[in-house]
Amino acid sequence: MISIFATVATLLAGAGQDAQVLSERATPTPDASSEPTGVEYDGSTGALVVPSPKLAAAAIDIDGVLDDEAWENAPVLTGFTQFDPVEGVPATQRTEARVLLTDDALYFSVSAYDDVEGGVRATLGDRDSYGFSDDYVRFILDTFDDRRRGYVIMVNPLGVQQDGLWVVGGGGRRERRMGPPIDWNPDFVWESEGRVYDWGYSVEVKLPLKSIKFKEAEVQDWGLQIERRIARNGYSESWAPVTANVANRMEQFGRLSGLRNLDAGLFLEVNPVQTFSKQGVYDGSTGALERGGIDGDFGLNVTYGITSNLTLDGTYNPDFSQVEADAGQIAVNERFALYLREKRPFFLEGTEIFRLPQQLVYTRSIVNPVAGAKLQGKVGNFNAGFLNAVDDVSHPSGSGELAHPIVNILRVRRDLGTTSNIGMVYTDRTYEGDRFNRVLGFDGRFQFQQRYTMTLLAAGSRTAEGTTDRTNGSIVSAQFARSGRNFQFDASMLDVTDDFLAGSGFIRRTGTAQLRSSVSYNFRGSPGDLIERWGPSLEVEGFWDHDAFWQRNWAEERRMRLGGSVSFRNNITIFGNYSRTYFQFNPTDYDGLFAASPGGDSRPFFPDQSLFQGLNSGTVFIWVSPFDRVRGNIRFTRSETPLFDFITDTPVDIADSWSGDASLNLFPTTNLSAEVGVRHTNLLRQRDGSVYSSATIPRARAQYQFNRALMFRVILEYGSQERGTLLTPTGGDEVAYCVAESCRSITGRESNDFSVETLLSYEPTPGTVFFVGYSRTMEDMEAFRFRDVRPEAEGLFMKLSYRFRR
Repeated sequence: MISIFATVATLLAGAGQDAQVLSERATPTPDASSEPTGVEYDGSTGALVVPSPKLAAAAIDIDGVLDDEAWENAPVLTGFTQFDPVEGVPATQRTEARVLLTDDALYFSVSAYDDVEGGVRATLGDRDSYGFSDDYVRFILDTFDDRRRGYVIMVNPLGVQQDGLWVVGGGGRRERRMGPPIDWNPDFVWESEGRVYDWGYSVEVKLPLKSIKFKEAEVQDWGLQIERRIARNGYSESWAPVTANVANRMEQFGRLSGLRNLDAGLFLEVNPVQTFSKQGVYDGSTGALERGGIDGDFGLNVTYGITSNLTLDGTYNPDFSQVEADAGQIAVNERFALYLREKRPFFLEGTEIFRLPQQLVYTRSIVNPVAGAKLQGKVGNFNAGFLNAVDDVSHPSGSGELAHPIVNILRVRRDLGTTSNIGMVYTDRTYEGDRFNRVLGFDGRFQFQQRYTMTLLAAGSRTAEGTTDRTNGSIVSAQFARSGRNFQFDASMLDVTDDFLAGSGFIRRTGTAQLRSSVSYNFRGSPGDLIERWGPSLEVEGFWDHDAFWQRNWAEERRMRLGGSVSFRNNITIFGNYSRTYFQFNPTDYDGLFAASPGGDSRPFFPDQSLFQGLNSGTVFIWVSPFDRVRGNIRFTRSETPLFDFITDTPVDIADSWSGDASLNLFPTTNLSAEVGVRHTNLLRQRDGSVYSSATIPRARAQYQFNRALMFRVILEYGSQERGTLLTPTGGDEVAYCVAESCRSITGRESNDFSVETLLSYEPTPGTVFFVGYSRTMEDMEAFRFRDVRPEAEGLFMKLSYRFRR
């Protein structure tokens, strides 16, 4: 342990010098700026097939300086074109990329020229942190040449890494609206370095073949795309030209062809993990924190490459400590469960195989696994994954005892044609023989005429709460979409029965049916125009009770939203929308709801439905990033919002809602970054203007990156949330839900929590990490007063992990 702290101290001592070297702006050597001598492949002219650039060996020092002899005769990929915000025009800045392949690794280098001196944006942040702030170059490798999944290797001008998986069809509607379908959660082992000069920057990358999966074939082709982003103006450019008229961008990739005798060799990783923690919990009887002893925990992860495209993962007592907690979410008038992203390494590996049109697989449903195993990969046209885990949770019967349900998840998907596929999924969560949940589903994604896609899913569940209490349910969804450079359209349907339960998934609403459709159009200018892109959009959707939908009754919820966006030059974008919503519920939906007068009398409650007709809502969102050191965004929403009874999921009262959030990102130096933001919402009853609920969550995050491996971070967050009692809109009587003479009302509550997190982390490569952190949660007796603050809990934790690899 002493040697580890000595190593950290040494790194701290040399950190300032390291950052200075990385950010040095100097004139490049003549070799680095000379004209290319290798064969050029101009993407703008359609020269997109690069013959195998394999060498027996390449003596390349990954230092970001392109002076190695091996680069002189390497293929040069040039002729980049812009695809965002304007499509198909020549790139505004020159980019030259080179590629080489040896028996054990793939090498890339890029010279990214910039005619604006000092225009390159680069920060020395931690891994996967700069996608919206820095310049970058990313390489996308379709190693199976199936146009469905690709490795994304991304590097900023200082060599900071970001990586993930490009999964076609994995992002659904969000994929088309929010950029490419990249899952940024996986981390791979590779090397990179970068240098910033007066003329731009250069980067070098070494990607070991052990770090990726590929076909077992003597001769094979890989898809290849290279993209560059210029952060100061938001321009994105690519080697292989891209058009949004093709739904699957991977169809437009270039090729590395004739790759022979690729062999990753033996692949075995052993990752022992040791954690230590010391916890403290507030004791009401003593009025102080009661601190326990130091708890130590050992875990082990093992990964074995059965073949170059099939791996077996196993874990015992896995460590799922999170170095950053889930950001606070406002839940004062939330009708449904909140969704939280998966952050645990074992479950993140191979997540692309378990993606479906609806989330029938949600690994955070495995709360506290004791052990797990996973087999995944691709054989021929089949992708397959099997996950087994033993959980350690409270028994669902409510007895207070611990249960150890066994979770099994099987996923198989078969490729059809060039870009379509069909698949099946089976999940089983079994507590005992007479208490289980099982889901079987089938899905497919079909693409035709390049721009059209159809996505289908059908699944059924069987749930047993005992030998006699068994229910069956189903879910069906369909989506049709048209991609286009200017015109986009999609329509979808979702139907879920009341008894459908995905015990290993996340389905927000059951017993409902939904229809929705949206259409949008983009008008595009030229690079440098005041308005580079703008366009309107229209969305309509309706929600039905499941039975009412099939009886062709009127929708219970109907919404129409008119929106639009305007993108100005220099990274300023404004989004806005206006919506109008209608609610219509039957009296039977309110069965069990009663209004209780102050005198104690109660009567069945059914509100005047005219209250919930024609509710208005408007939102404005502004994204600003024209400056090198300061960026930010702000959102404001004004709406008329129903107040729901959480038990019957029916609107009871109506409120005026004011909500918004603002975030400011600061980059004072190359090493230091900070983010400050606040989220707020306020619901005022229309009846008398009184406050039904209010929430304010300010959050501040500061991070100092000593070098690419070592950083220190502090997070401060205050969560003030309050909710009043649910009252009737006319007399102001309390609303309660009563069954068998037992009543439950939606009563008021208030919480004012304040938390502090600190973390010192050293992570030279994914899986090899040392960190020590401290967190403390406190309760403020009066919101934002800090006069009477009571500690609730604290934790000191340490993690030691090493990734042995051969």
